[in-house]
Amino acid sequence: MGLMRGTEFQLADGGGVSRLGGSAGGDPGGLPRASSGTVKPPSHRYGLFRRDVGSGAGSAGLGLDAVAEVWRESGNGGHGPGTTGRLELKYLLSPAEARQVSRFLAARLEVDPHARGRPGNAYTVRSVYFDSPGLICYHAKQNGAPVREKYRVRTYNESGSAPIFLERKARQGQLYRKEKAWLGDAWLGCLAARDGLGSPAAAGCPSVVQRLLYRMDRQAFVPTVLIVYEREAYVEWADQDTVRITLDRNLRAQAAPRLEEIHDEEDLRPLLTHGAILEVKFSDVVPWTLRELTRRFPLLRRACSKYAASIEHVVLQPQRRG
Repeated sequence: MGLMRGTEFQLADGGGVSRLGGSAGGDPGGLPRASSGTVKPPSHRYGLFRRDVGSGAGSAGLGLDAVAEVWRESGNGGHGPGTTGRLELKYLLSPAEARQVSRFLAARLEVDPHARGRPGNAYTVRSVYFDSPGLICYHAKQNGAPVREKYRVRTYNESGSAPIFLERKARQGQLYRKEKAWLGDAWLGCLAARDGLGSPAAAGCPSVVQRLLYRMDRQAFVPTVLIVYEREAYVEWADQDTVRITLDRNLRAQAAPRLEEIHDEEDLRPLLTHGAILEVKFSDVVPWTLRELTRRFPLLRRACSKYAASIEHVVLQPQRRG
């Protein structure tokens, strides 16, 4: 049952296939291609953790102890949520493991308020990521830059059912922080028109919008990829912390989207249709649920970047073929 190197993850089509997690070495510019229509999770050379910490309760437990040590050294542990950042751990699950973990979480945790009452305790996440023509953010991720950032316009579910936000996700070392602002029609139109900081609509906009407009002016940031997936979501209320545990499925993406296409489905390319990505986000000590998960299931921690995988499949591979 364990997530071992032989576990296969099916892509939705027989086109160019690559590995979701990166490689142990070699090509620094992309995710290496496999020779068949399957994807096998390899060791990572970039991301939150640069190597697997092993499978099984023993090795995974040691990995979590190492996480706790990083947390203590950061000065964040024990001082409440968001003091200096949050930690995000990811695990790539086979379909069978995803079903077992889902049952485990549903029986023990509270459903995320945004997923409550929805089928499968899940909602749809829709994000348009911005990057430069040379893919500055993508290559920073691939090369493991210790300080990096990503900008995305994000909303949820069906058109008109949720607000639209701009988010900046900044990472420094092992920790990340998010800056977020609601986008009204004027600011959304300013981003869509690529008017820059000189636009009258930019006056008085939140700092995170100003940051992106600056990147659009100086580094030609544009909408680069639309990424959509279903997120099964739970929360654990810990002492001075809110732990979020999610299972992401049915990853699909589209290159060079317009912001007004954020709810469109017809041009999305399916990428990962089997299995799930388990994510655990917290701001204090390693949560009890995560320790119990790694004790019960032989999980293997990986840096599963949905952004990097989507760039590779729908942006870079078509350019290489052309």
